[in-house]
This record gives sequence, C-alpha cells and structure tokens, in this order.
Amino acid sequence: MLKKTINIYIDYKIPYTKRYLGNSFPPLIYNYFKNNAKYNIFSLSDKKIPEIDICILMNGGSHWTYKDLNFQNIHFFQLILWTFPKYHKLLIFIFYLFKFPVDILFKRHFFENKSYEKHVKNLIKKNPNMKIIHRLDGIYQVICKVYGYDKTVKNLNKISHLTIYQSKYSKNSWENGHKSIFGKTSTINPSNSLIFNNGVDTTLFNPNGKKINLKGKWRILNISASPSPKKGLFRILELADSLKNNKDFFFYLIGNQKEDPLFGKYLKKYPNIKYLGPIKDRNLLSKYYRSCNIFIFPSEDDCSPNVVLEAMSSGLPILTVNSGGIKELIEKDNLKCGLYLDDKNPVMSVQNIIKFHKILKFNCLKLINKYHKNNLVGSQYDSAIKLLLDK
Repeated sequence: MLKKTINIYIDYKIPYTKRYLGNSFPPLIYNYFKNNAKYNIFSLSDKKIPEIDICILMNGGSHWTYKDLNFQNIHFFQLILWTFPKYHKLLIFIFYLFKFPVDILFKRHFFENKSYEKHVKNLIKKNPNMKIIHRLDGIYQVICKVYGYDKTVKNLNKISHLTIYQSKYSKNSWENGHKSIFGKTSTINPSNSLIFNNGVDTTLFNPNGKKINLKGKWRILNISASPSPKKGLFRILELADSLKNNKDFFFYLIGNQKEDPLFGKYLKKYPNIKYLGPIKDRNLLSKYYRSCNIFIFPSEDDCSPNVVLEAMSSGLPILTVNSGGIKELIEKDNLKCGLYLDDKNPVMSVQNIIKFHKILKFNCLKLINKYHKNNLVGSQYDSAIKLLLDK
C-alpha cells in the first residue's frame, strides 16, 4: 500500500527552474512532482533531505564536482582525476617521492566515478528501503567524455530497481554495446527497463508569446552547448555559403560553436551568420526559438537532444541528419517533423522544408502535444513510481 506522501529525490542540482539551462529533464519532472500533493520533491541542491522513497539517478554522475565532496565520499582516484591537469608536475613529484606507482596517473582517464558511487552507497545506507530509478541517455565513451564513467553507469545499474532510457537508440546502445574509438563499449543488463521519451516544457517553449525582431525571411536557428565537430557546424557553414547571395536567409547560432576547433574560426567570414554565444536564460532562449522558423541540428550520435524537442514545441521544422535517436523524435505515427540534410545536395533539403513548412510545423506541434508535453512525461514517471512502490 502506498504512503500518503512519497518523498522523491532527484540526484541533480536544481537550484531554480525558470532560468535553468542544464539538462532539461530535472526541472520538468521536478515541477511536475512539486505541483502534485502526493509527493515531496527534493534535489541535490537541498541541504536537508528526509527519508527517501524514490531516488532518481542520472547516468554516471558526470554532474558531480569537487564542490560535492565530503569526508564520506572522498576518493583518492577522484582527486587525481580532477587535480592532475592543473597540478601534474606536483603530483608526479609526490608519486616519485613516496614511491607510488606513477602509471596510476596515466590510467586516470579510465577511473570510475568512485566518489559518486560512494555518495550513492551512503544514500542507500541512510535509506535502505528506497527504490532507485536509473535514467540513461548516451554512452560516455561514444561522446569522448569522462571515459571511465561508463563503468560507474554499469555499477549503478546493478543496484537500480528500474532503468529508464530516453530512446530506443539509448536502450540498444547500452544493452548491445556500441562501437567507439576505445573499442566496444560496456553493456548493461537491467532487471527492469522502460523507454520514456524526453519531455519539453510547453508552457515555455511554444509558438505564442514575445519574439525578437530578427533579420531574414527564413531565420535558421542552431543551438549547441558543445563545440565538438560532431555537432555538425561544417554543414551549417556549407549552407550559409550556398545561400549567401539570398538575403531572405539568415542563420542564428546560440551556444559554443565558435569554440569548434576545426570550423569555429570560419563563422566570422559569413555576414549571413549571427553568432550569439551562450544564453543561460531559458525565457530569452524561448524567444529566439519562436522568432525563427527553421531549426538546424546536424549532430551525430545524439541520444535524444532536448533542443530538437524545444524547437518542435516552438513550431520549428527540423533540418538534421539521420543519426542517433533524432529520428525517433521527428518521425512518429506517419508524422514527419523535419527533413534530413543530403550531403550531396543540402540546399534541396532547405528548399523542400520551405515548400512544406506549414505541414511540417503542424506536424511538430501535433507530435509534441501527443508525446512530449509537460504532464505526459510526468505521468509516465508517476505510473512507474507507483509500480515500484507497490512491489
């Protein structure tokens, strides 16, 4: 029998939700449960947390920083991982001085997130009856980020009661392995799993509301927090060059594209590209979405990019590539919400998205309303939590 009030803890910092620009899942679910009288909701930002009934973990704790360390979860390997880039000479000297095996330092990139694992074990110790939901997106080694943390994902998954994937692509990658530069990735075998597509805050990201007066009849938007060349900036530059003689087209880039080590330096060459830099205000970001009319996101191996959902929710058809879990977002129930860029003829995709813009926009809003709107995703987690606690 369920308790009258259930305490849910999201192990992610959510200091506020209105201007929050991190992973869009925590504030969405946080707000859903906050507005539900059956639940008390807490996050890593809360200093005092009561007995936990449900704990939601996200991947392998890559959000965990040195600020979250304390005497209970501190780990020697973690300190090496975080301090070596800045203090490598000192660390090498100390290792030689005390005759520690120096090769440990060379292995630091594949250290597990031991401090985070200790943190989770402490949560379990304090809350022995809590149920753990492990929410997974992409594989760290595929995106070349904290390579060893995939081991932590595997360790956490073994103690979790339910695994929730963002997409079929995520499920297949984690359970069957994925080819990466490091070889085949680690696999997991969850005892219980579900696929819940990401949600989007439709009260914020929608076609209605204040807009910004931007140049161009066809305003093409790209948002990317990562400067990785895998985000496809080169494809945007190709289109910008092809359309530079047509004043109807203008590109707006928000994020860190300028830091792309291969192609970022070319942004300044195109007068039809406006680089806006990072924007940390979600309300301002929503204005840029609704002020544009096409969203371009040519990124490879993305599990379930939230910016695509935010753009669709704002009524923007998507120009993308058929990679990762993007196809699962823009094609459902015979509804097509965007087109894939043709490497041999990318402008044809732009021409077609303009020709069928009204239909694609209609499909975007219909698909979001059916599969990704606020309360739908929250209710899916609500049902999953009830099943866990009933067992």
